[in-house]
Amino acid sequence: MPMKKIFQNRAVALLVMVLAIAAGVGLGRARAPEGGTSVSGRFSCLVHNENNVISQETVRYMEAMNESLFAQTGAQIAVDVVDTTGGTDIAGYAEDLFVRLGVGSRQRDNGILLVLALRNEHDGAPEGDYYIAWGGGFSPSQQRRLDDILWEHMEEGFIVQRYDLAVRSTFDALVDYLEDVYHVTVREHYLPDTAQSYQALSGGYASTGGGGVLPEVLAAEIVVLLVILLVIWVIADGLRYSRYRRRWGPTVVGVPRPIYYPVFWGRPRRPRVPPPPRPPRPPVGGGFSGGGSFGGGAGRRSGGFSGGGSFGGGAGRRSGGFSGGGSFGGGAGRRSGGSSFGGGAGRRSGGVSRGGGGRPGGMHRSGGSRGGGGRRR
Repeated sequence: MPMKKIFQNRAVALLVMVLAIAAGVGLGRARAPEGGTSVSGRFSCLVHNENNVISQETVRYMEAMNESLFAQTGAQIAVDVVDTTGGTDIAGYAEDLFVRLGVGSRQRDNGILLVLALRNEHDGAPEGDYYIAWGGGFSPSQQRRLDDILWEHMEEGFIVQRYDLAVRSTFDALVDYLEDVYHVTVREHYLPDTAQSYQALSGGYASTGGGGVLPEVLAAEIVVLLVILLVIWVIADGLRYSRYRRRWGPTVVGVPRPIYYPVFWGRPRRPRVPPPPRPPRPPVGGGFSGGGSFGGGAGRRSGGFSGGGSFGGGAGRRSGGFSGGGSFGGGAGRRSGGSSFGGGAGRRSGGVSRGGGGRPGGMHRSGGSRGGGGRRR
């Protein structure tokens, strides 16, 4: 078969396209790093567990999740459990500890610190207190969400002294939220290839990105390559059809015309079928026909609302304020060693009974919070 006819074959053209796509994918894979992403340093100091209140299983779990989280986002979630903060209020204690630990990355300043003071006074009673502090890299809306997560997941286990359950539930909820913020997947011992490297504010931890092609980037490159190849194929087929028309346009008597196999261009057009003739219009009669009453419409309602449309619900103002001088959204606080403290929020006061585990404002969370069982194993 002549070389020209080989390249006019549609199967050959399809094969060339597949080979081009495979070459593009292979090129992207060749650019991937050999070793992948790596993290230096240990995360054990991010969990201070006084009196072993938190189980070792939960501690190991949080360390592994912190490694995956830091490698992909630069964020870290530190946990500090103490018997009491002494003469320092929990908000000031959390700020000082946050700056000293240097939680989060220099690139994003997105560290989070959970502090549990088990015998601190709260509402005048030594029933314990907790606090969340965050770096200055979070926006105001993100700070509000962090505060909500603390209340929604810490309070229920804390008031019944199930501290391991409360910490793990809050930690998981924070990880879930950071996954949504940064569009990543965090799992134990999961270090995917990342193009970004992070240096912790403390200087003790660092992630090294491989600089490889991320899956979403590789998928986008394949789509672009497909579009380019399709455009080239359409243009080349148009040139082939134009050349065929110039050479074999009018039929020459006695000269057989070769068969043209169209791909995009040169397809025969189907003859347009004319629409059927319209039937004759009936004669238009005069006057109004009798008996036709007005059938639709909505009359005036009587006796209030009718038919099952009940009020769907709503949300009111939460009762109680923030505790212990740790006002919400404190902005950028003291700076030490390049670490920016972005603010924090503490345990909410007002109407929380110790025995029943009620929530202020008459709201009570039914069902258990995310518990100490395995998560994303």
